[in-house]
Amino acid sequence: MEMPAKRHPSLPQPILGEMKLENSNRLLAEAKRLVPGVTQSLMKRPEQFAPGSFPVFLARGKGAIVEDADGQEYIDFICGLGATMLGHQHPALVEPVRKHLDEGIIHSLPTPVEVSAAKTLIELIPGAEMARFFKTGADATSAAVRLARFITGKEHIITVGYNGWHDHFMFDTPGVPAAFASYTRRMPLFTEPDEAALLSSIEQNGKQLAVVLLSVPYNRCLSREFLHQLRATCTAHEVLLVLDEVVTGFRLALGGAQQFFDVKADFVCLSKAIASGMPLSAVAGPAKHLSRLGELQVSTTFGGELPSLYVCQAVLEEYRRSSYIEHIAHLGRRLREGINARAEKTGSALRVLGYDAIPFFRFSKDPAEHAKKMQPFQAGMARRGVLLRRDVNFICAAHTPEQIDYTIEMAEEVMRSLSAS
Repeated sequence: MEMPAKRHPSLPQPILGEMKLENSNRLLAEAKRLVPGVTQSLMKRPEQFAPGSFPVFLARGKGAIVEDADGQEYIDFICGLGATMLGHQHPALVEPVRKHLDEGIIHSLPTPVEVSAAKTLIELIPGAEMARFFKTGADATSAAVRLARFITGKEHIITVGYNGWHDHFMFDTPGVPAAFASYTRRMPLFTEPDEAALLSSIEQNGKQLAVVLLSVPYNRCLSREFLHQLRATCTAHEVLLVLDEVVTGFRLALGGAQQFFDVKADFVCLSKAIASGMPLSAVAGPAKHLSRLGELQVSTTFGGELPSLYVCQAVLEEYRRSSYIEHIAHLGRRLREGINARAEKTGSALRVLGYDAIPFFRFSKDPAEHAKKMQPFQAGMARRGVLLRRDVNFICAAHTPEQIDYTIEMAEEVMRSLSAS
């Protein structure tokens, strides 16, 4: 493994010998005994990475650098599955918790920060006049589906992309009553022909269809023209268009996908970057729709948890006063163009696709072939101090140009190594 001639203080030290996994493996053995599925998210399970050649547990992080349970450091492109928009330990996360901790965690009546955080959020979301807070992205999208059914009086839904683990989204997985499948149609947007199929389905099923819940694909960039056509088709058939912005919110643009595509949703679902890693989500939109939530049995004790709401307020203010959107987009383009140029140079099939701030890594359109090739690439990058997901990765505000350039250099080194072997 070649070492860079000059090292920058924000760069990790490549692992020259065997990767240390003693603590990770010990914790993994305990987790297999104590935690169903090893961890809380399917996307964090060891098999999603490079088992045996990749850390399993992280101990801490600062900025865009994380440290594993065995003390090895990495540039983090997993970013809490897209949640840690400002990076680890940013003052906007740490200081509000310290400042307001003596006010309590959860109270027996509403608190003032529920109002002030909602006001701050509404100011940033196009078309929003009201907002309700929840804890997870799946909470928000499930509330959105119930609200859409109530508003339209219709029961069927179309989902695009991953919208959460709840029954009406994952209707074809074990443990879900078969009846749910008759109410939900899951449609892809991975290719351009998928767009026509989605529009056709809305036209054919509009009388039964309450909502199209759209999470944009990450392997390709949708066009504004298509989103406007989708908006017009939904409106013509009295179908609500709800954007699942759990990932794209505060990432594609300050105002999310609505601003980025210049398209108007009926309302939106938000999480992850809304509090840069604190557990919080929301549904936000115009009062004519959101006010109807007050008529429904949609309720959560912990939606009013104080630390997350204070952090949300501080994080949104940080977003508003900073140029982080331009920063992450610039670094994402730099990463994509750099790795793709090195892949061309080395003859590798790897390509980085998608939106600037959400780099999507792909070796092959065939999922099995991609996984087979991506796993040793992940392992090689981890040995060089870079943590990558198998496909969707994230740029955060704490990433630096030096870290991006280092990642590009290491990617070329790994591609050359894999080609030689």
